[in-house]
Order: sequence, then C-alpha cells, then structure tokens
Amino acid sequence: MNENCHGVNYERAKAEADKIEAKIIETLRSCCSFRVEAGAGSGKTYSLNKVIEWIQANKWVEYSRKKQNVVCITYTNAAVDVIAERLSKDSFIIPSTIHSFAWNAIKQYQGFLINIVANDPDFVADEGDFVAVNEVTYTLGHRYKENGIQYLYHDDVLKLFCKLLDNAKFRRMFADKYPLILIDEYQDSYAPIIDRFIEYFVSNKIGPQFGFFGDAWQTIYQSNKACGTIEHENLEVIKKGSNFRSAPRIVDFLNDIRPDLPQTSAIDDFDGEVIVVTCDDYTGPRRVERNFNGELPADELRTRLNNVIDKIKKDTSKEDTLKVLMITHRVLASQQGYDRLLDILNDGLRDKEDPFLLFFIDTVEPIFQALNTSNMQLLFDTLGIRRYPITKKAEKNEWHILQQQLSEAREKRAIDVFEVVNKSKLIPIPPKLEGWYQLYQKTPETLYGSTASIQEFLNLDYAQFIAAKEFLCPEAEFSTEHGVKGEEYDNVIFVVSKGWNQYQFETYAPMINGAAPIPRGREAAFERNRNLFYVCCSRPKKRLIFFVTIPFESHFKDFLTKLVGVENVYTYQKFLETVKK
Repeated sequence: MNENCHGVNYERAKAEADKIEAKIIETLRSCCSFRVEAGAGSGKTYSLNKVIEWIQANKWVEYSRKKQNVVCITYTNAAVDVIAERLSKDSFIIPSTIHSFAWNAIKQYQGFLINIVANDPDFVADEGDFVAVNEVTYTLGHRYKENGIQYLYHDDVLKLFCKLLDNAKFRRMFADKYPLILIDEYQDSYAPIIDRFIEYFVSNKIGPQFGFFGDAWQTIYQSNKACGTIEHENLEVIKKGSNFRSAPRIVDFLNDIRPDLPQTSAIDDFDGEVIVVTCDDYTGPRRVERNFNGELPADELRTRLNNVIDKIKKDTSKEDTLKVLMITHRVLASQQGYDRLLDILNDGLRDKEDPFLLFFIDTVEPIFQALNTSNMQLLFDTLGIRRYPITKKAEKNEWHILQQQLSEAREKRAIDVFEVVNKSKLIPIPPKLEGWYQLYQKTPETLYGSTASIQEFLNLDYAQFIAAKEFLCPEAEFSTEHGVKGEEYDNVIFVVSKGWNQYQFETYAPMINGAAPIPRGREAAFERNRNLFYVCCSRPKKRLIFFVTIPFESHFKDFLTKLVGVENVYTYQKFLETVKK
C-alpha cells in the first residue's frame, strides 16, 4: 500500500481496507474460522501480517503458558523466510511450508508410520535394501530404503498426515498443540488435507481455528491437487474490496469479469489503459499443426510482437517495467529463438540444471561482460578470486585476445565458444564439461539428453544460450503466463495465442461473465482458463495490452470489445500508426 499517496481514490480504498482489517481481527477474536478472499492487488499479505502482529501482541501469554503454537502455512520456503524475519526468535508462531508442518506434526508417531509404509503398496520404496523398516524419516524428498530406514517422497508426507488426521486420538492431540492455523495462498493447498480440516474441525466447530488467506480465482496449479475455493457454512467469508496495485481502468475491467468481488482502485495519478491489438490484418497462410492451428507463422509472430513491444516502450516512460506473457515456455522459446535448446534440455533449461548452460550463463557471459566494460569486480566475483588476475603485460594481452575471440565465437556455435575458453587456459573448466568435450571429440554420436547427440547439442548456435539466459534472469522481459502469479508490472502485454490445448482463451474467456454458456462437462476446463486469464489481466499497474495473434472470431471479439470499448481495439498496423497523446 502506498502510504504517500493521499488522493480521493486512495483515501476511499484505504478506508474500505481498514474496515476489512478490523473485521478480520474481530472474527479472529470470536474464535470462528474464516476465509479472507483477497483479489489481485488487495493486500492479502498485508492482512496476514496484521493478523500475525495482533496474535503476537494479544495471545503470547495464553499460548506460551499452554505451550501451544500458532502455525502459519505458506506455499514456498522464501515466503516462510519473509514471515520468520518479522518474528522474535522465541515466538510461539511457526511459519512453515505444508510439507515441513505435516512432517513435524507426525514424525513422532513412528509405530504408526512404520506400519503404514511397510504394508501399504502406495509407500513401497522405489529402491533400497530388504531390511525390515525400523524408522521412517523425511529429508531430501526422495523415496528409498537404506539400513532399515525408509526415506519419504514429498507427497508421502502429505498422505501420511491425512491418514493420521483420520485418527480421532491424533486429532485431539493435534488440536491441543495448534489452537490456530493460518494458511496463506489457501487455494493452492493440498485438497485432501483441506478436506479433512473442514470435515473434522470446521464443520464441528471445534479447534483448531483456521484462517484461510488467498483467492480462489488464482488457483492455477490444479494438477498439484490444489483445493481451489473453500466453502462451508461455518466458515466466515471476508472479501477485500480495495486494489492498491492497478489503475482505475484496469480495476474496472477486472470488476466487469468478476462482479462478485468488486474492487475500488487506490490509484489517483493515472487512469490506466486497456487495449486490444489484433492480427486480423494478416492475410498470409497460418500454421496448421495440432496445438498451433490458426496461429501466425513463428517468424511473423516474432516480428509483430517485437514491433508492438518497441511501440509501447517508445510511448511510455523509460522507468516503466514491461512484461510479455506467453502461453507456454515452448511458444516463448520459439519467439525468442532458443526452441531447439529447449527441445534438448526440456525442464533442465527452466530449472538451470544443465552443466553447459550453467557454465555459459554464470561464467562465460559475465566474464565477457566484465572484459567489455572493464569491470574488474565482476571479473573477480565470477572467477571467485581476490587477487588481481592481470599483473603483467603478457597477461593483459591474453585477456584482450580472449575478449576478441569470444566476441567472434559468440556469433557462431556453442562449441566455438567452449573451445575458445578451453584453449585460453584463463577460465577453469568444470570436470564434467571436460568429460563431455572428450565424448564430443571421440564419440560425437553419444546421446545428450533424450533427443540429440552431444555433437548436435554443442553445434547449436550460441545465440540460443544467450536468449535462454535472458529468459532465466529475474528481470526478464518475457515470461510464461503461469510464471507471474503474485508479480506486478507497470505494463503487461498478454499474448493470446496457440500452443497448449489446455488453454483456449478465445473459447473460454467469453464464458467468464456469461457472454457464452459453459458446456456441460467442461467446467474444469473453464475454471482453468478463467483463473489464468484473471491472473494475467491483474498483473499490470498502468496498462494492459491484449495482443491477439490468432483469428479474432466473433464471440471473443464481442467479449473483449464490450469490455474495453470499440475505440480501444486496433489491428496491428493501426496500432503501430497511433500517435501517443
């Protein structure tokens, strides 16, 4: 929340938010379980922190005397660390991921756990010895058995927690230990656990008290058994009606597609923009592949999108952040020109696991930048040294030659860059890469990954690695649409395109506000599309630009035109010709 802005919109939104914060604390006092439905930009984290502050100030004596703990379950370890920083070292409030919390709640019941993992086929170790299980533990999240100790897979912990929650005696001890449980991003929680919390505790109005914080429309991980919305007559629902992120025009758009959770924009200094740019002026052949049927040719899409990006940058402040959202990593890779690298590495690219990729982006590229800019500190940091690496004229000449050779090799293949670095003897080569390089020389047909040989891999244009580096850096201009949940940017280009058959916004978006009916049996697909559509539309602070690369068919055209206004719908060429007022 921007405390320095005191315009009419801000004051109105802040007053509304203050009422909601007071209501949350009032509900907390009443010991009633509750759900805070916090739409995008409404300050969910702010509310959660206010609750934590109130609990610390008002419940310390009671809970400490009874040796009870309040648990705040959140989705990531990073979020746990943020909450922990706000707490004193001896706090009775425990921030935790669901896996850590579940394990800490059940780990002492070894007899029960041993019996389950030894007899239930669902928990058979993937690998290990034949010694009978005498201990169950959870460390790395890999399931195996060694010396009679069974190590659990991540989901094993959640399943075992569910089995213990089915035991009445465990539930009594659990409730005595944890009188209050706060759950952040509730919509992404493991559904079988939430179902049991509701069935055994909320429905019977017995402890623990639960506080769920999140937004059902931001459930985008359904494949992970996310629970989505939580509803029960004993659950007090508190809706946050202010938006401290987005300008009024964007908030109006969000309200039009989500009238059951209306928001008031707190932004006073900029009205905001929502526009649509179509590719209906393209008359050439379109793609016909299964998941890309009707899409622009890759080169045409790349050219048009880059021109739209350049136009927006030209018309907006240099300080503005811009994010381009694309449906899948594969579509994004095609746009950015590293699709073959992605084909070979697959998840190893996104997860930064490939040794060559790591070497190029974490060592070679920073060193090249350091040499180009005479940034000796960057050179020191990358090499991991303290001594100045250039002390003689001959050494200075060697580094200068490396700079020139790298400049030329970076325009060629990955193997050319590697060989320049290897021959220079100035940069240490990881042993694993030396091994692969020997295979490249002696048996180039050796498989690297599942779809290419080591020769094919290292013969890729080095430009693909540079492009992949741009995607992996935190300030990357492009992102997948799933990758920006929880983020915000000044300007967002939402690319409505083909590439993944699970997402067809042109079909499902008009169903969001009833402009088109939801077919029977397609409810799950509709919800999946609706949620991701909402997440993408709610990221921008100033401008939302829909860039529709597929044919702009009537039902989708009518849906967007009604929402943004006919005057805000442009063909690609018309948009490029607009003059900024």
